[in-house]
Amino acid sequence: MISSEEIVREAKSKEVVLTFAFALAVCLFIFIFPKFGVPAYFLSVLAIVIVISIWKKNSVRIAGLLAVILLSLFSIAFNGVKFGIDFSGGVRIPVLLEKPVDSLTMDEMVATIKTRAAAFGLAEVKVRPIGDSEIYVELPQSSPELVKDVETVLLQQGVYSGIVDGKLAISGSDIYTGSITRVPSQYLHGADWGVSFSVTQAGATKFANVVKGKANYPLYMFLDRPSDAIVVISEKTLTASAKKAGAVPISKAKAHDLARSALRLEGDDIEVYIEEELAKNFTLSPKTNRTRAIVQAGSPLAAKLREAGFVVAEKSEEDMTPSFSISAAMPASDAINEWKAVGLLSAPRLVPSVTEGVPNFAYTINGPASGSTPAERAKDALRKEKEVESILKGGALPVQISIGSKTVVPAPLGAEFLRLSLIGILFSLVAISLMVSLRYRNLKIVLPMIFISLAELTILMAIIGAFTIDLAAMAGILAAIGVGIDAQIVVTDELLKKEEETRKRMEKAFGIITTSVTVAVVAMLPLLLFSGLVEVIGFATATILGALLGLFISRPAYGAIAERLFG
Repeated sequence: MISSEEIVREAKSKEVVLTFAFALAVCLFIFIFPKFGVPAYFLSVLAIVIVISIWKKNSVRIAGLLAVILLSLFSIAFNGVKFGIDFSGGVRIPVLLEKPVDSLTMDEMVATIKTRAAAFGLAEVKVRPIGDSEIYVELPQSSPELVKDVETVLLQQGVYSGIVDGKLAISGSDIYTGSITRVPSQYLHGADWGVSFSVTQAGATKFANVVKGKANYPLYMFLDRPSDAIVVISEKTLTASAKKAGAVPISKAKAHDLARSALRLEGDDIEVYIEEELAKNFTLSPKTNRTRAIVQAGSPLAAKLREAGFVVAEKSEEDMTPSFSISAAMPASDAINEWKAVGLLSAPRLVPSVTEGVPNFAYTINGPASGSTPAERAKDALRKEKEVESILKGGALPVQISIGSKTVVPAPLGAEFLRLSLIGILFSLVAISLMVSLRYRNLKIVLPMIFISLAELTILMAIIGAFTIDLAAMAGILAAIGVGIDAQIVVTDELLKKEEETRKRMEKAFGIITTSVTVAVVAMLPLLLFSGLVEVIGFATATILGALLGLFISRPAYGAIAERLFG
């Protein structure tokens, strides 16, 4: 057996001291720079794994495990643990594809939906493919307003069009999506924000021809502009934004003219009707190119339009209210800047340099920001940059989609799931303790096994919790604990044999463990990489991580402890 003096001497060895000093330094770094907390934690665990693999000293193996436990506890306390909707509550929205798609098309659809969600500030939305004909969109702890926003974004087909003076100047197919980028402030030349992009040769020629001689005209930027449609709007809603404090007054007649101008497009003008005037003499009936009607929710004309054969889309008052840009000094530049009901999201003005009829392949959309303080202007500039960038990057979905029935998990129910899962983990640890106690009947063998199981649980909770722990991941963590105790039993049984020297017995034990880990990883990889099943991805991830962490960290540490016990 190793004496207490030798243990103290090993604990003070240079390698052990450096390992703990490194762990403390990482904790201090995370405390000072919290935004780098998760990457710093992962890199530090990887560094400790490399150290354990290179030095291969028992003292370093034990110190490495203790250091990872310290880092994991600090990460849990400082960075927290993220739980999925199974535990925290939320909403799962199934997106149904009109037909099965291949893996490349599915990846494109997932990326497009993620881009849309992120661009609209929906940072917590998770998008996951399910097989080849369904996508899950998950919103942990979501509010009804957030769910509505996500559904609106999903239902948009993502067709971008830029219209100048009633003519299509540019469309999404003309833009190189990878070239879209925000312009640094030093290159804005007086503007508050800017987004640059490049276009194809055909797109550059078309744009140059359409905008020639149109200096200071608005470029109406639409996402999913409705076709074959009319808009029925009340006078109050039409002029509401121009009556806000600080806004330049606008008459009903001018507001109507600007609305009609914004919705002009060769071959597909969107007519704008004033609700009060139409109600006095309702004579509308669907024409060959007018089959849809956009009205405010609750409009008394909605029922009449349906009776007349229109497909009616009712929009909220906020969406129906257009936002005007009115200038007393330059009336010719007056326009509608935003009108959500018809997909009009921005209307930047054309600078003279791009209206000379010469094709250009790189363009910049920029403009001023609103606000009374520098902070407000900076915030508004960032919002407008993100908005324009989201329009240009929106992209059309390659396959039509529909929204399935939402699955709602209330937060109290999710908390109950979490409580039961934690109770399950506790019972598994108790069962493990009873099993090894009955098998070995030796406290100095049982206690290290329980300690290693708790260590593996802590490390897995910290690593997986940095992303999301859902019900499947929790099941994987439970499975990993069972696999871990199995490996410890293998090591213990080999060391209890006396036929061979300790080194050979340890080699045999780790040979068995390595084979077991290899089989587990190979079995789980197809589920992780190719199944596309959300329900098993968390389980596969937790199982693989548990097996690898055990092989490189906890099993070597337990082997070192067991050698001391039986040496």
